[in-house]
Amino acid sequence: MKPKIIATGLLLAGAVLGLSIGISANEESTETLSNYQDTYECHPGAIYDPGTIEEVQQIVKAALAEGRTVMTGNRKFASQIDAACTRDGQDQITLKNMDKIVNFDAGNRTVTVQAGMRFNKLNEFLREQDLAVNMVTELGTFTIGGMLGSGTHGSTLAKPSNMIADYVTQLKIVDGLGDVRVLTGEELNAARVNLGVLGVVVEATIQLEPAFKVRADVRGYRDDTGLENIILDIARQNYSANIAWFPGIGRYTTTLYNTVPLSSAGNAYNAQADVSDIQEFFFKLLFDALHEFPGSGLQCLAAKVRYDARAKSYYRDSDSKKVLDHPIGPSDRMQYFTCKDPEKCIWDKLPIALQEVAIPIEQLPNWIADVRRILAAQPQTCFPLNGIYFRFGKASPSYLGMNSGRDSAYLGIEYTLRKAGEAVPKNYFVNLEIEQMSIRKYGARPHWGKNSVAIFEDMPSRYPRWNDFLSFKQEVDPYNVFTNPFWERVNGQDPLENYLTPGCNARGECYCQTDENCSEGTSCQAGAYYSEARICK
Repeated sequence: MKPKIIATGLLLAGAVLGLSIGISANEESTETLSNYQDTYECHPGAIYDPGTIEEVQQIVKAALAEGRTVMTGNRKFASQIDAACTRDGQDQITLKNMDKIVNFDAGNRTVTVQAGMRFNKLNEFLREQDLAVNMVTELGTFTIGGMLGSGTHGSTLAKPSNMIADYVTQLKIVDGLGDVRVLTGEELNAARVNLGVLGVVVEATIQLEPAFKVRADVRGYRDDTGLENIILDIARQNYSANIAWFPGIGRYTTTLYNTVPLSSAGNAYNAQADVSDIQEFFFKLLFDALHEFPGSGLQCLAAKVRYDARAKSYYRDSDSKKVLDHPIGPSDRMQYFTCKDPEKCIWDKLPIALQEVAIPIEQLPNWIADVRRILAAQPQTCFPLNGIYFRFGKASPSYLGMNSGRDSAYLGIEYTLRKAGEAVPKNYFVNLEIEQMSIRKYGARPHWGKNSVAIFEDMPSRYPRWNDFLSFKQEVDPYNVFTNPFWERVNGQDPLENYLTPGCNARGECYCQTDENCSEGTSCQAGAYYSEARICK
């Protein structure tokens, strides 16, 4: 464990400013923050748990006086990368004590919440008021602040947006001078997806709508011929569509939601995370086997098993717990799932890595056709978890949302993750060829909270309003109090060339340029179909 920097300097700085920092912080912090996969660990000099906006202001002003930096993130953060981590020895804020509803306006259908509130807790309150949030993600335990920081999204083309950030009507932040700012209009568009580098988001006001229920229809298709010709019709003809394509076995599944009146009978919920201890045990055996057994046969067998699971209903009745074939339930509980223990979901024990990018929606058929060509050159490539996973959303006015300024298709690939130094996933190089094709040929934008270091190349060119975001950051944080290694990488201040080190490809830190960047037994080669890709094979 890396040594901790004593936080007393902050307390002295606070005294100089005439501040009283009465909030808890370890003066010799031995605490760390880690992500749900334990692949990233933050080593702050101090972790603060403020309970009021005034306390947040005190922390920021003290950090400014001391010349330190600040980031906001949970002790167990729901990100694959270090986007919410402060730099080693610097200051970390959690908002675990700021998780309340501040104001509810039934007439105007708005709710103002503190940024530490969990999304599922908000929805539990709204359900009692017969109101709902337009957008629903697939995991309900994210905090509102975290969702705004990373641009968390669901899937819908029937609503104005699939991203909760676009339903925010006002944000309250503590800026880099420690002052409170209320953001609306273009300032709000700059801050809707903020990466945590504009300030501490302390409150958000969200536009609501009348509550509704949805009916889910889950189907499997054992022939994926012509999927590229119909996939956009599927997305546009349903309120919400999630599609899992298993190209290695030539199959796909659809999970479609359509609205029904609130008075409709049914109280089902999304039970895909209701996994028994014995199932977890066998999943662990399978995860290990996927890496250790030679060849790709077991990967394709696992893909068939996963296809079968996704091809039938995974919704249960709230009372009887029986699986329902034609489930109807509240929109939020149907579309997102929670875990038996919010701090220990199955992927905490069986960690998975996620690639997700967004491309212009009209390019999706061409992208699928190109993926078929990549896989034709790499037979026996299977995607054993969720296949290639598609979601959809309309254009966003946000400066840094993945769907900023364009209707988008979201493309996700999941694969089993191993500890550092152990075997990389089978056919990992195929994933990387698809990834590089996506970002270089299709102008894909990576998800801010998923992926790995290498994919965030040339980010300023991917967002027409990038410079506007930088200008606003300069205004609200003129001394760069809110910065961290992730931000320095994505804005080019810490070039990705710095990560071209021995074995960096296996760690997800680089796309290889020489054999030295690859793990032992592989060499750096051009992609099998997309020749501009560089992969270790």
